[in-house]
Amino acid sequence: MLQLLLISTLPAFTLMLVAPAATHKHCKLVRELGLVALLLVRELLHHSASAACAWGGEGGGSSNKERERERGVRIMPSKAKPEPALAAREEGETEAELNAAALPLLDLPELALERVLEELEPPSLAAMACVCVALRDRCSADTLWGRHVNRKWGRVLGAAARKEWEAELAARRSSGALPRPARRRSLADSLACAWPFSWITCRWLKGNAVAAEPAAATPSPLPSPATDTVAAWYRAVECGEFSFPAQVYNREQDGHVGFVLSCYDAHLRYDRRTDTFTARYPPHGRKPAKEESGVQWSRVRSPPVSTPAHDLHASGCLGDLRPGDHFEIQWRKNKDFPYGWWYGVVGHQETCNANEHLCRCHEDDMVVLEFKHYAAGSRWRQTTVSRKDHREKGDETDGFYGGIRKLQTSDEISTWRKFWPVDVLN
Repeated sequence: MLQLLLISTLPAFTLMLVAPAATHKHCKLVRELGLVALLLVRELLHHSASAACAWGGEGGGSSNKERERERGVRIMPSKAKPEPALAAREEGETEAELNAAALPLLDLPELALERVLEELEPPSLAAMACVCVALRDRCSADTLWGRHVNRKWGRVLGAAARKEWEAELAARRSSGALPRPARRRSLADSLACAWPFSWITCRWLKGNAVAAEPAAATPSPLPSPATDTVAAWYRAVECGEFSFPAQVYNREQDGHVGFVLSCYDAHLRYDRRTDTFTARYPPHGRKPAKEESGVQWSRVRSPPVSTPAHDLHASGCLGDLRPGDHFEIQWRKNKDFPYGWWYGVVGHQETCNANEHLCRCHEDDMVVLEFKHYAAGSRWRQTTVSRKDHREKGDETDGFYGGIRKLQTSDEISTWRKFWPVDVLN
């Protein structure tokens, strides 16, 4: 019997290996039929082993076991034990009582249940929402998913990303478009709910992303929730279905030193397979938009200000700048380009001896801005701006300096210092 079952699984394994990740309709059907065969074989083996163990525990002791060894075959019991659910129904228990017995989690006090749900990872929380209506409502709460959004995406998702997401939802409502339909449940998904094997749940309760979106071609870890929930936002970002505005340090890291210690606006799309981002930068003048893949988490941040990339930032910190203060300043090559943010440190006036007790540079109308990763004497090493009436300053040769933002925290400063170049630039 066992040998026959094992032999029957070989075609199933072959089918799954031939089309493990195929998206074609027929290949997908072949893959699911292979999984069905494996499930049936596993279920038969499971029931056979359970029945044999039950018979061995109830049988006639060692004499029966000796007879079994002599015969070389395991005799199935004439009548298997009734399943608990069937026995309960025979005793007249209602469906609700059976559900309550199967879900003791719902018997927990409200605070304890909430604490349990808080500890679940997003895929587990989404799977728990499929159990029943009561858990669906609890597991879909915005407070639960808000924690996951802040925990994983809080550093890269800012107010601009949330604003774009809400604008996308509003556009769908105003146009009368229905929310993106959830994918049709496949046969394998239905079986995964019928047979609660952990390996099936991990592999198949991860809905396929919409085929029309290339970036979301990998299976999704979460079922599709209601469109206007925090869970939907989390899923859209996690599955790469929503590209959000953010900023990238040192763009285009392909040997190009022109963007060292800079940070540029981009639209990012997350790739779960590599745990990185694909960044699409706005066009630079007449050049087409450039795309960079494999952007690491350490190079991404949410925009610290709401100023668009082509607008001048209002500098509200000029009166407070003193030598030694760290800052970011907008810079662009010409007026057709978007601004990038560049890191620097406030310096001393030429007439100052840099003595902290005698320095009066903060009283001067001009502020010295230094970019110390450039060599002394380089035209990019230093510039000055007016404290009182600074607007955009520059020309087509040296570029245009825009608004200034003072860095307020040590975390911002240390992040910039991580990208300090090994060699001094000219």
